[in-house]
Amino acid sequence: MLTRRDVVHHLLRLGLIAPADLVDRRVTANESMGRNHLFQVEVEGGAGYVVKEPRDAASPDASTMWIEAAISWMSANEPLFAELARWMPRYHHYDELNAVLTTEFVAPALSLYTVLAMDQAKPETLRELGEVFALLHGPVSAIVQQERARKLFRTGPAWGLTLGTAQQMFAPATNAGRTLLQRVMEYPGALDALAHARGDWRDTHLIHGDAKAANVLVLPDGTIRVIDWEIAAIGDGLWDIAGFVHSLLLPKAGVADDLESAERRARPLLDALWDAYVRALPEPPPGDDPRVTMLRLAGARLVQMCLETTVFVDRVDPYLEAVLRMGLELMTRPDEARERWERAA
Repeated sequence: MLTRRDVVHHLLRLGLIAPADLVDRRVTANESMGRNHLFQVEVEGGAGYVVKEPRDAASPDASTMWIEAAISWMSANEPLFAELARWMPRYHHYDELNAVLTTEFVAPALSLYTVLAMDQAKPETLRELGEVFALLHGPVSAIVQQERARKLFRTGPAWGLTLGTAQQMFAPATNAGRTLLQRVMEYPGALDALAHARGDWRDTHLIHGDAKAANVLVLPDGTIRVIDWEIAAIGDGLWDIAGFVHSLLLPKAGVADDLESAERRARPLLDALWDAYVRALPEPPPGDDPRVTMLRLAGARLVQMCLETTVFVDRVDPYLEAVLRMGLELMTRPDEARERWERAA
C-alpha cells in the first residue's frame, strides 16, 4: 500500500510535479480511507491531484477502482464522453498493474452535502445537476450499445431492490442489521413495492450508481463536479435521481423529519432537479408517471442506506428508526408523495 512519500514519487514519475516544486513550493499530501485508499496532494500555487488505490488489491472491492479508472479514462478518450468531461475531475493516469488511479483534485470546493447542511443550496445548482445527469443518461449512455462497453459494467437492479428474493445480496452482520431487515420484511406492502421497482427497472443507461450529495462538489462560482464513480453500472437512470432526492430529504446527518415535512422543505430544490432533468432528456422516462417510479426508488434508497449503516453499528438509534420509517412510507406509497408534490405546485 502506498505511503504519502510514495505518492509524491509517483507524481514525480508521471511528470505532474517537478523536483523544483519540492524545493520552491509547499507540497502537502493528505491520506484517507474509504472504499479505497485515497491521497489528496496539493502543490502551493499549482494543481492538485487525487491518487487512489484499493485497500486490498486481492479483495472483490478492488474492482471498484478499476471501474472508476475506466470511467475516468473514457472521460478523456471516448468521444461520447466529451460533453460530460467538463463536469468530472480531469483524468491523468491509471497504473493497471498496481491499480493506482490519478485524477485532478478539485479545489477549492465544498460537497453538495455540506452546502445542503448549511442550508445554502441554490436551485441553480440542482438544475445544473439535473442537466448533467440527463446528459449521462441520454447521449453518453449511447455507449452501452457497444458490446465492449457493456462488458465493462455490471447490470441488474441495485442490491436494495433484491431484498426478500432468492437473489438477496444483503446479509446482516449485526443485530441492528437483522432488526432492520426484519422490519422491512414485515412492513405492509414493502415486498410488493420492491417487486414493483424490480419490474420497472431498465438496464438502459450508464449510471453513476452512488449518486448522492456527498459525491457532488460545488465550486466557488456555483458550478459542479461529479466524483467517485467507483460503482458505475448499466442500469436505470432514475436510480441516480432517486439518490439525489434521498439527499434532499435528509440534508443533515442525525436529523430526520417526517416524510411530509421533509418533502415540503425540499420541494424548491426537488422541483429544480426534476424539471431540469426531464427537460434535458432526449426522451422522457417511460411509464404513465415516472415521478412515482422515481419516488418509489428514492424510498428504496433510504431503506438501503439504513441497512448499509448497520454494517458499522450494532444499535438502532432514533435517527435510523426515523429514516427507515420515511423510506418505507415513500417506497410503499409513492403515489401519495406524488399527489402532495402536485398540490404544492
